Amino acid sequence: MKRQYISIVALIMLFSCSGNAENKTPEIEVVKVQETKKETVLKEKVTPEVVLKEETLLVKKEVSKEEVKEEILPVEQEKKKEVVEKLPPSLKTLPNHKVWDALLREHVSSVGNVDYKAMKSSIEKIKSYLKYMDDVSLQSDWSKNEKLAYWINLYNASTVYLIASNYPVASITKLSGGKPWDKKFVKSGGKVYSLNEIENSIVRPKFKDPRIHAALNCAAKSCPKLLNAAYAPSKLDIQLDAQSKAWVNDKSKNQLSPTKLKVSKIFEWYGDDFKSAGGVIGFINKYKNAKMMITPKAKVAYLEYDWSLNE
Repeated sequence: MKRQYISIVALIMLFSCSGNAENKTPEIEVVKVQETKKETVLKEKVTPEVVLKEETLLVKKEVSKEEVKEEILPVEQEKKKEVVEKLPPSLKTLPNHKVWDALLREHVSSVGNVDYKAMKSSIEKIKSYLKYMDDVSLQSDWSKNEKLAYWINLYNASTVYLIASNYPVASITKLSGGKPWDKKFVKSGGKVYSLNEIENSIVRPKFKDPRIHAALNCAAKSCPKLLNAAYAPSKLDIQLDAQSKAWVNDKSKNQLSPTKLKVSKIFEWYGDDFKSAGGVIGFINKYKNAKMMITPKAKVAYLEYDWSLNE
């Protein structure tokens, strides 16, 4: 009986202990392993939901750092792209005329006389500039002024090169059998042009601006003076107006009075080009210095052209 009593007591104590064990929440201990592994190890029982949540947080933290690194570069590139796209397209390809400008300022006087001997000594610089103009060539996205400045500078530099490379010579008409303007030697974008092609097939028909006759220089005394600076797109209109005014008021090239004119042969050769300016008289009235007004019915005669060098 005593043994039975002891067994019953033992059983009661056993059940009591097991009950307490079931009611007690197991302790969860989180142990961090190596940081590079980014894992959470639980010593005791943990629900799958808790483990999944912890792992997800760790993964997110790790990926977010990488994502930031990967996203910085594309953002910077996009900003640079936006800046470039906002720039006028011409700025990407517009030629630099500094070499030609420096030569003109050094070897051409304010009245347009050219020191061809000095130009000959600088022939390699002229050749280098012409090679550069060929390489950069004219781009379709340039503005009208950018294109016109390109062609005028190319034409004038090519004319000076033609004289300088054959200097001493009395006149441009002494070269290429008297037809130097038909000689194909001017390169642009891999194509070869003659001076005549640039003037009569490109500049005159495409730009339709009578002022270009004051800018394109034929290396002759009767030609409008060669500007002692390169033509620049940003101030091209100012330069062309100034050249036109200087040409019209040069008494060696144009003799003006209210009813009678003796003017450059250029006005005869290219008369149609001046119609947009009110004809020859309209163009002269616009740019002359004198207060007198030349009548529309003034008689016009043309001076003989002096083809000797403009030196």
